[in-house]
Amino acid sequence: MSLTTDDLKEFTESDPEDDETVPLGDALSELAVDADVDAVDAVRDVREEK
Repeated sequence: MSLTTDDLKEFTESDPEDDETVPLGDALSELAVDADVDAVDAVRDVREEK
């Protein structure tokens, strides 16, 4: 199996619905989710389920 440039063509084309005037970092931050998780409690919960 091999990849050619045709395989990746759909990922390199511009999307007409995108606002390309917005910097990439700002656009990604609009999609980000802020999750607060206590890692110690999460591990304890998983161990208690077993």
